[in-house]
Formats: sequence, C-alpha cells, structure tokens
Amino acid sequence: MIVCDHYISPPYCDRTLLLLLRTFLDIIALRKGPEHVPDSWLLFALSVAMMAFASFAAAVLIEALAEQNYWLTFATNLFGLMFYSAVLFVFGFSRRIVPALTCVIGCGAILTILFVAEYVLFRPMLGAGVAGTIAAVIVLWSVPVEGHIISRAIQQHWLVGVAIAVAAFILQLGFQSAFSAPGPVDRS
Repeated sequence: MIVCDHYISPPYCDRTLLLLLRTFLDIIALRKGPEHVPDSWLLFALSVAMMAFASFAAAVLIEALAEQNYWLTFATNLFGLMFYSAVLFVFGFSRRIVPALTCVIGCGAILTILFVAEYVLFRPMLGAGVAGTIAAVIVLWSVPVEGHIISRAIQQHWLVGVAIAVAAFILQLGFQSAFSAPGPVDRS
C-alpha cells in the first residue's frame, strides 16, 4: 500500500485511490472481499468521507430524501456498523473490523451514488415509479454485498453472511421505526 505524503509524487496517490475504488467495485460485484482492503484508519476515514458525500448528494438531488431526519439515519447506520462489529468479535475476527467496516461503508457510498445518479438521470425519461423501482433494486443490492463482505471476514459460507446482513437490515429498520416521530394526525 502506497501512502501519500510529501515524499511520494501525486500520480502514485491517484493510482492508490483508483485502486481502492476498483476494489470496492469488485466487492460490489462479489469478486473480491475485505481481505483485499488494507487495515487502515486512513482508508476507513476516506470511506466515511465518501459516504458523507454520497448522503449529501442524495439529500440535495432527491427531494423525497430531504425530509428525512439525518441524525436518525446516521444513528441507524452507526447501529448497523456496531452490529457488524459485534458479529466479527463474536466469531473471533475482531482484527478484521476496520477493513470489513471500510468495505461496508465504501461500497455503501458507491451504491448510494449509483442510486442517486440512476434516479436523477432516469426519472425524467421513465417516470418516478420506474426510476424509483430501479433505484430500490440498487439499494437492496447492498444487503447481499454486505453479506458477502461479512461472510468473507468471518470465513463462513456466503449464505451465512447474507443471513447476518438481512438480520442487520431488519434491526436497522426496527431501530429507525422505533425512534421515528409519527407524522401529524389529521382529525378533521
């Protein structure tokens, strides 16, 4: 892994970032796993920055998402990451927490950017319903991707990882609905 600093020329830094993005795309395509991502807090921070950018782009470009409570969404995502960390710890792979979470966050950021791009570009041509359905499929693909990442991190069959990812998804939905404020009730 090449670290960017003042001793290394910028083209190496560019190649490192492109290699990381290509690795995330290979993980999304289920061809690679978290073992291909270095255990680096810098890469973890970079993936968090990517997710922050993707979330900001989603909020700005899609008006339906502008009404969401961002702190609740952040807490829900943090809850999911803590669940995955607990799974890795229970299976005895706590040393793989940083690379696995880096992959979950980085791949989630790329899928969010794809979701936003698809919805914004195809909504005018296909309508909100069709574009929304395609966008939902992109978002739902994150469950098998996260399952793939977790299964590789804990060295279990892919279906075990998908079951864990489905459990995380259900727990996150429950967490979010438990803390969501109910909408105003019209009693007229």
